[in-house]
Amino acid sequence: MIAALLLGAAAAAPQGRLVVLVVVDQLRYQDVLWLAPELGPKGFAGLGRAAPMRYDTAVTETAPGHATLATGAYAEVHGIVANRFPLGAREQEAVEDPACQVWGSKSGKSANALRAPTVGDALKLNTDGKARVVAVSVKDRSALFLGGPSADLALWWEAETGEMASSICYAPGPPAWLPQRPAETYKDWIWTMSRPDAIARLLPNPSPAPAAPAYDIGPSFPHRVGQGAVDVRLYRAIRNSPAGTTIALRTARAAVAALKLGEGGTTDLLAVAVAAVDTVGHQFGTLSRERIDAALRIHDELSTFLRELRVQLGPRLSIVLTGDHGLNPTEADERRLHVTQGGTVALDELTPRLNRALAEAAGERPDGWVASIDANALTLRTPFPPRVLEVAVDVLRREPGIWKAVAASEIDKAEPFIRHAYFPGRSGHVLLVLRPLWTLKRRSEGADHGTPWNDDSLVPLLVESAQFRLRREPQFRATQVAPTVAALLGTAPPAAALDSAAIEQP
Repeated sequence: MIAALLLGAAAAAPQGRLVVLVVVDQLRYQDVLWLAPELGPKGFAGLGRAAPMRYDTAVTETAPGHATLATGAYAEVHGIVANRFPLGAREQEAVEDPACQVWGSKSGKSANALRAPTVGDALKLNTDGKARVVAVSVKDRSALFLGGPSADLALWWEAETGEMASSICYAPGPPAWLPQRPAETYKDWIWTMSRPDAIARLLPNPSPAPAAPAYDIGPSFPHRVGQGAVDVRLYRAIRNSPAGTTIALRTARAAVAALKLGEGGTTDLLAVAVAAVDTVGHQFGTLSRERIDAALRIHDELSTFLRELRVQLGPRLSIVLTGDHGLNPTEADERRLHVTQGGTVALDELTPRLNRALAEAAGERPDGWVASIDANALTLRTPFPPRVLEVAVDVLRREPGIWKAVAASEIDKAEPFIRHAYFPGRSGHVLLVLRPLWTLKRRSEGADHGTPWNDDSLVPLLVESAQFRLRREPQFRATQVAPTVAALLGTAPPAAALDSAAIEQP
């Protein structure tokens, strides 16, 4: 009798569920369309047919993109206007925080720059901390802003130490289950094409890299990521190659197993961000064999990882997959293919030209009037007279690749997508919006993003759930991801996520 009662109690005990949010850094909607014949009938990562989703904001970068996905709001609310932004007299990384020392490092990093709660923060508040929240990524900004400050753990690849790391604000040190010395596997690794026939078919005549590839891995296949030494060069090369995907997913597997995510009677959240498409894309461009290979490798590795979770959890698993931004074509590819509407706004030419105009209008300044032009924002050195700002806006508006130059005092009158990108005290003095197919960067740099147009702002959205399906809408919004994840978690969305969920019951 007692045994039967115990068995009945065990059978009635809740098993828990797991929601996995996957962010593929720089994955464009166009990528899944172009690569569809190579992805198989189950689509990217085995998640079916992707729907288009848009970022309705003037600045598309990694940190604000991940913050928007997690909070359901844009930078005007969550405060993460760029990967780095001015703070007083200097620029700082969005994750910089001396109070949260990184394991094994003198640097400090956290999610404390957020001004709105993430879906993970909401889950913690709504379950009195019982649900688990874990974020894993190659990039610190991705893990921190997806997880939020209340996550049980946010883990990223620390390129200075060659380990997956976090900060003392999450845990005093690495847990015993965390894989150690992962770089040793890649000491002699040579990156070759995973599907040479398919990639050659897609790009029979690849164009040269738009800039010298980082960390001496070479301009074309095969790339010598490992060169016989386990050192900082290797750690950084791993971050900028498909090896980072393997390490991140290995860490995610270890977290699921050790923390028994989805098994403890609660609904847990695992956020995983993989960055190889982005780090490779910046170096080699959209029309490169390297970027195609990185995307196909991510498809293969994510398909395996998610299939393992399906076997383990069955209908208790829900998945959302999307991207944080896209990538502009390179100017060289635009010219090669006779697309004449685009170009480059070269920072190394624009900055001195702007300084000269300001000096003529207001007098010389020993260190120049321009403090920085970064993430589509001009920051002037203070103090400055009103005439300096007027001249700067006039010069910028006459640049052929700049569509709009909006002074901070005019933001409230601007279009919503411009207001979405602006946060007082962090967005500089003038916000820039480029014309379609134009890129703001130095001449020596590779491909880049940062605009509100389709190449940079249109990404895929895929959802898999036993209880829900995507709504039938022509296009989704990035601010719908946090409410969607909340609905799958069975909790109310975070405070600033005012948009609707992208899912419905079948």
